[in-house]
Formats: sequence, C-alpha cells, structure tokens
Amino acid sequence: MPKKIQLLLILISVLCLAAPLKAAEKQEKKNTSQLEDVWVQATSVTDDALGDSIVHQEVMERPSISGSIVESLKGQAGIQVLGTSLFGGNEAEVRLRGFNQTRFRVLVDGMPIQRDGSYGNGPVDWSTFSPDWVENIEIMRGAVPVKFGNTLGGVINIITKKPTEKPDTRVQAVYGSLDTWKVNALHRCKMGPVGWSLSASHYETDGYLRNNYVDRNNLSGRLSFDLPWQMEAGLGIYFSDGKTGMPVYNRPDSPYYDSGKPDADEKELVGPGISSRLLRGVYAWGDDSEVKDTNTLYTAYLKKNFKAGSFSVKGMLWNQKTTDTYYNSQSSSQKLYERDSTPEDNNWLLMADFDYTLGNHTLAFGGETRTYGWGEQKVSYIDRSQFNGSINFFKFVSDGFLGQEDCLQYHAVYAQDTWQAMDNLEIELGLRGEWFEAKEIDPAAFGFPNSARAATLSESGVDPRLAIRFTPWKEGVIGLRVGIAHRYPNSPEYFWWYLNRGSGFFNTSLEPEKATQYELGIEQRFGNKAVLAARAYYYQVDNYLSSTSVPGTGTVVYNIDKVDIKGAEFEAGVKLPWHLHLWGNLTLQDAEKEGDPWDSASQSEAQLPNFPEVMANLGLDYRRPEKFSAGLILHFTGEREYLTNKTLHELGSYVMLNAHATYRLADTEYGKWELVANAANILDQDYELEAGYPMPGFTVIGGVRFIF
Repeated sequence: MPKKIQLLLILISVLCLAAPLKAAEKQEKKNTSQLEDVWVQATSVTDDALGDSIVHQEVMERPSISGSIVESLKGQAGIQVLGTSLFGGNEAEVRLRGFNQTRFRVLVDGMPIQRDGSYGNGPVDWSTFSPDWVENIEIMRGAVPVKFGNTLGGVINIITKKPTEKPDTRVQAVYGSLDTWKVNALHRCKMGPVGWSLSASHYETDGYLRNNYVDRNNLSGRLSFDLPWQMEAGLGIYFSDGKTGMPVYNRPDSPYYDSGKPDADEKELVGPGISSRLLRGVYAWGDDSEVKDTNTLYTAYLKKNFKAGSFSVKGMLWNQKTTDTYYNSQSSSQKLYERDSTPEDNNWLLMADFDYTLGNHTLAFGGETRTYGWGEQKVSYIDRSQFNGSINFFKFVSDGFLGQEDCLQYHAVYAQDTWQAMDNLEIELGLRGEWFEAKEIDPAAFGFPNSARAATLSESGVDPRLAIRFTPWKEGVIGLRVGIAHRYPNSPEYFWWYLNRGSGFFNTSLEPEKATQYELGIEQRFGNKAVLAARAYYYQVDNYLSSTSVPGTGTVVYNIDKVDIKGAEFEAGVKLPWHLHLWGNLTLQDAEKEGDPWDSASQSEAQLPNFPEVMANLGLDYRRPEKFSAGLILHFTGEREYLTNKTLHELGSYVMLNAHATYRLADTEYGKWELVANAANILDQDYELEAGYPMPGFTVIGGVRFIF
C-alpha cells in the first residue's frame, strides 16, 4: 500500500476516534463565560536575566514553507539558523550563542535526542518532530544547571503535547509556493487513568534548488497511565519517513546546466562522500539522486510523586536507516550507485532524577548513562564503469563496512541545591561528574586503506556550576552564572581521528572540550506592560574540536588550542494600545581562536567560520483572542567569513521581512474554523545561509485549520 494512502487512513482514524469523544462533552462551551482579553506573547521570558525563555504553541502553529520547528527559533536572541536549503531535517543547523548542534543539548520532554551523527546524517534531524506535535520549546542559554551535561551552549527542550481532560482534535491543511503542501491531524484526550496523544502529518515540496525536493511523513503517539501510590508511567513513539533530493551541481560550467534553476553547488546529504571517486566528479550524478531516511524513536518513563518532591526514570531507544541513490546526470534512468546505512542501531539512553524540597532548599540528584555507535553500511548497487581506480583501494565505496556498535559510552551523576536564602535572593549550586569512554575500533568497521593505530579514549571531568538570582527592587532581577562544562567527542569525530591517527596529521591526541563560562544579566519588568533585559557572557573553550577535508587524506579531526566566545544580548517588549505588541532583540557576538593548525596564518582573523557579529530581530504583533492575530517580523544577520582550501571568503549580510496571520472564520458548538497564512522574504532578498546555496525569494503559504 502506498505510504500516502497509509497516512490518509491514519488521519481518518484519528478523526473517527475523536468524533464520539467530542460529542460526549455535551455543551459545556455554552456555560463557559468569555475569558478576559489577556495578552500572550509569542515568546515569553521565564528568567530573562539568565537567558531562559519559552517559544509558545501559537508560534508552532504558524505555517511555513520549511514545515519545520526550526522556523519558530529564528526570532530568538542568540540563535542562528544555517543550512543548504529551507527543507529537510539533515540540512538545517541551529547555533546557540555561536555553538553548533554538537555543543548544546536538544531534548524532547527532558531526554537528549542528539543522534550519533554518523555517515553525514548530522547530530539533529529537526524534521523528526512535526510542529503540530509540539506544545512549546524551552530555551536555556549558556551555563545551565548541572542536570544538563555534555553541553557548552545551553539547552533547547522540545515539549510535546500531552493528553488533555477534554478531547482536543486539530486538523490543518496548507499549500504554498514551490508546490509546497502539508496536511496534519492531532488528537489527544484522557479518560480516567489513561491518556493518549496521536499525531500524523505529511509534508512535501518541490524545493528551490535543483533536485532538492522533500516528501516526508511523521507519526507520533504517546500513552500515559495514572498508577496507584501517586505514580504515573508513559510510553512514546516518534516515527518519520521521507526522501530528500540531493542538490545537483548547477552552474554554467556544467555540461548539464539547467538555467531554470538557481546556480548552486552540489550537496551529498549522507556519507562518506563518493563524488571524488566518480570519473566525472560532481558532474556525474544528477536529477533524482536522493536519500531515503527512516527514524524511529521510542521513549518510556516511570514517575513517583511525593508530597515534597518526585522521582523519575526515563529511557530512550533510537534506530535509523538510510538509503542514498545516485543517478547519471546524462540519463536520470541510469543508476550509478546505491547503498544502505544504519547510522543509529539501537543507541540507547537511561536517566534518573530525584528532587525534594526541605525547608528553603530544593535538593536534586540524578544521573544518566548512554551507549552509542554506528551500524553497518552496505553497497547494494555500483556501476564500476562510472568510478575511477580509487575504488580498488577505498573498499568503503565498493563494499561498505561493518560499523562499530556500542563504541562510545557516556555516564554522569549530579547533585544540586537551590537555596532560597532570602525572599529576594536565590542561590543555585551544583556539581556534575562525567565519564566518557571510546573503545578500540575493529579495522572491519571502516573500508579505508589507512593503517589505523589501535587506541582507546577514556576521559572524565568534574563540572561545578553556580547561579545567583537577586531581586534588589520591585520587578527587577540581577542574575549571575559561572561554571565549567565539558563536551566529549561524538562518533564521527572519534572515527576520523582514529582513522587518521597513524598519519600524525596535525596532532595525534584527541582531547574533550572544556569551557569556563561567565554570565551576567539584568531584567526589569513594568507590570504586564513592558520588559527590558540585557545579558553579557564570556566563554573560554580549551581544546575546541574542529575538522577539515584534506585532499589525499580525507576528513581530519583536530583540536584548536583555545576559542573565546563573548557576546551581549538585549531584549525588549512593550504592550501598546489597540492590541499591539512591539518586541525586539539584538545579539552582538565575537569569537577569537588561538592555535588552529589548519588556519595557522589566521586568514580568518581568528574568527570561527560563518559567525556573524551582529544579529537582530524586530516584531510587531496584533492579537485579538478568538478573533484575529497577525504579525510582522524583521530579521537581520550580519556579514560572515569562511575558509575554503585556505582561501578566505565572505558572505554578505541580509534582511528578511516575514508576516503571518490567523483569522477565526467560525466558532460553533461543533468546532472552530480558522484561516492561516504566512509570507516569507517579502522584500525578495538574495541571501545565503551557507556559501554556495541560495535561498528562495518571496514565498507564501496558507490554508485552513479545524479545531473541535
């Protein structure tokens, strides 16, 4: 049965399940008084002095051409979004205060979901979670509490929708530019001790770049159970399945140039790359070349509530399969190459947390253990006539390799005391211990001819954190955070270092990153009318892990002696008459590096690549609850530098103007009908998030939402 038909049946099942439950509600709405017109900001600040904020559900519900939750993060202070296109989960990269996705934690309901990142799949697939499944997103910047480890930049916690006492069913369908459309359905309810949430969605687009289409399905479900003795348990499953076209080299010097598509470079979305092994290089593969990707994430939890605290255990199991297929640029019906990979193969995580309030102290203890590695890669088809002689030496091209399951292990324990020393003074003191191990790699785990020297890696660290929140005057807060944090190598970093260790290229040791962090912030509120905040931070990172591609050698992973990241964030919001709200934020940041063996001449002026010194967002929102809401958002990103083969380049600054609107068509006892719309890049700016990959100009998308 075709997958689209399967998805349609699931959507129908969701609606059939919802209908009788909704009918059983009686007519409670008629007896409910109209709520006061309360302003709810799109982004609420929970602790602005220390950089904690929440992106609310109404932002998630705005349609977008990308169809991704990444869209909702773009207006946040200190966040930069990169990518070779607006589409596809592996192509999007989020940075938080200059740190990429390997250096901050991405959680779902408190559980880390970073993938192993093997085979070029990247550490986070943002497309795994459809926006309609998300309640809100918590952002914690910088030196976060010791409960969160293996992170330098902070935490982004995706909170999914939980069961509700009353049935809640939502269906939405939108269509827009680039032949983009999405349909999704959500149903959640709780009956007695059992609650459930179900979500299904389908998204597809022709894309903007040549051969960069996306066709993706998402299914999510969770069950929760209220148990005796104040206990609860739950199970969850998150499934995504889709295919993404790999951008084809499309410039005038190509014999297969398509002038109807934007000029852009090629992009292999998975790896290890094969283009350098093909007879005609990047000219060899063309339209219909794609990667199919299937992710399945299982979660489970058990929680016991006490009068003054709680204890919980959480677990996660992740599997992923990909198939990448390349077709001849001269004839899209001629297959060149196909391989199957298992980047995630039963990688698992187990966590435990305990908190208890004793007088003015809230005590917290816990820990986690994680085992991960990469699975096998098989070549199911190869046209050897299209490859050069290197495939006789690089067996990974012609035969694949076995992978290395259970290669890396990470363990941690923590203890924290949050002390309400005075009514206006809170002190948070914590300590986290971490242990990291990487095993010796079996030579069969990779199909390279390099002679790898056997090695293991064993590291540990103790990370103290301190946070102070002081309220010296009415509605004013001063916050201070200091701490030490470590970040340990992921599988791709360990793999490439291990592989090239025998060559002695750059350095032969691999050290974990160590960051010493300092943060100071101040926040002032003026009732519910306005808020002002300013924050400054300074991070010194020793042994910063970096990588580069070296001709004749491949990817090389090495340590930069020191990277200093410093910055300031300014945020403001004010409630205006006529249901208007004006808000904005400004990020100023700078990075300096010392001891970079690849950029020894400091051509990039000691800067990190693609690191804008200025980012700003300005928004004006109009909101009448239960009637109409709309907004304008202006994004600015400053100039950025990057190196290619030791040649310095610069990406120009750009300005984006976006708009959104939601209009309530009808509100009856049977449900609510809403029109939704979004317009992006209204000024039709030419810009690139990453060099070589232009982004779309003006785009629009709109549709209808039904809530009952």
